[in-house]
Amino acid sequence: MKETTETVSRRSFVAGAAAAGALAALGLSGCAPKSTQEKELAASGNQGSELNWDEECEVLVVGSGYAGLAAALEAKSAGADVKIIEKMNRIGGNSAFAAGDMAVCGSSVQEREGISDSIDAFVEDMLIAGLYLNDKDKCRLIAEKSNETWEWSNEMGATWDQDENGEPYLYPYGGHSIMRTICQGVGGGSNVTTPLAAKLGEMGVEVETERMLTELVQDESGRVVGAKVREGAIDNDPESGKPLAIHASRAVVLATGGFGRDLEFRMAQDPRLNDTVDCTNQEGATAESLKASVAAGAMAVHTDWIQLLPFMSPDEQGYGVAAFYTDGQASYAPTLCKATGKRIVNELTDRKRYADAILETGEPCIQITCNKALYGTGLQNAIDAGITHEFSTLEEAAEFYDMPADAVVEEIARYNTFVKDKVDADFEKPIPDDAQPIDEAPYYGVRLWPKVHHCMGGVKTDLDCHVLDMNLSPILGLFAAGEAAGGVHGACRLGSCATTDCLVNGRIAGQNAAAEPID
Repeated sequence: MKETTETVSRRSFVAGAAAAGALAALGLSGCAPKSTQEKELAASGNQGSELNWDEECEVLVVGSGYAGLAAALEAKSAGADVKIIEKMNRIGGNSAFAAGDMAVCGSSVQEREGISDSIDAFVEDMLIAGLYLNDKDKCRLIAEKSNETWEWSNEMGATWDQDENGEPYLYPYGGHSIMRTICQGVGGGSNVTTPLAAKLGEMGVEVETERMLTELVQDESGRVVGAKVREGAIDNDPESGKPLAIHASRAVVLATGGFGRDLEFRMAQDPRLNDTVDCTNQEGATAESLKASVAAGAMAVHTDWIQLLPFMSPDEQGYGVAAFYTDGQASYAPTLCKATGKRIVNELTDRKRYADAILETGEPCIQITCNKALYGTGLQNAIDAGITHEFSTLEEAAEFYDMPADAVVEEIARYNTFVKDKVDADFEKPIPDDAQPIDEAPYYGVRLWPKVHHCMGGVKTDLDCHVLDMNLSPILGLFAAGEAAGGVHGACRLGSCATTDCLVNGRIAGQNAAAEPID
């Protein structure tokens, strides 16, 4: 039965009620989808037939991080007329600021190093980190397509860190049972986003910055046919800026990332994550696109699972430089409880278990190492930033951090025996053959305290990246990839899998969006 201004179909009513319930659960009851009657009474409405479009395209990609750029490249390569918008005044989103390492199964780098890996092992590592709450089929898809996607990134111009022989190399990442993470270099994720954006430019598609999505536009059947945006929006305010309506005759792809910087929204999901908990994300990581999706009938999943990055410094704001040193250069260094001077965790476990162990102590923990035990670079930047300090003895370090000196000296000595024997008798941390003991001055210390990093929650999607409604049916004309899509990683994302997820699913979303029929 067709809806009119006088009547509302039962299906429309049920779908609207379900979406309204979802919004209420997210703490967003004021954003509930309107009935047809309400839409027609509203001044702006969200039905395509009521709008005068300001701009036209076939595929509209929202967001310019890994997922958005990959989606735009694939959609354009498939022959679609593509428009890509970005709410911030710079290209790349969080991806441009990320460490950028990439988990890849069956890579040429693993082959060169003689490392045997498998799809099953990769998937199992993701499931363990995610407490088996993951979308297992999505995890398998990511693992299966990881190598071809890494090779594709190279074809697009992405660059990776190199060893002394000028070759990409593997880096040990917490939670991975097998070495499969390809290391990114100085510049991090921008070594991927910059060349991908440049490749788009060569294809005639420029990222249009300072354009913020505020609402998805649907036709009478519920198909998404475009979006309302605000050009020049200020401070993530959806009421600021110039309103525009963009028609997407094939599809809209959401690659808008997470909501880690949206304090009110994230506290509605997890009240513990208040303003005392810092965040690694850029300022644009807010929830307006998720709200718009749910208002259009999308199912939101796992929004209260929010990952904390454990090896961050409370002595700097945002992402800073800490992780490039603490997790990059000093990844094998012991993490000590300030009160006891004892280790608290396998420092190469997954991020949730590491962060939970630090939080359990109730105060920042201390990481201590020395020059000979470090890998790569990053120390000097950490010293210059004031988060890492140099000491001539372990006793001096203990005094500086108000720790029991005898306990610290004893614990470091015990840890050094584990390094010598290549067996961690306390926490079973894997110790590589080239690991070095912490026994030569100068010593270096840094405080560690977790920060909000990655949102596990977002809109529910299928293997083709269609956004699903409350009945688990695709919302026609709407796709999502990357952090905007929820449920993929379960309770906690395994480190270095975000790059893989975003690029794999961004490509899939772009390919399928370009294949949608024109409305």
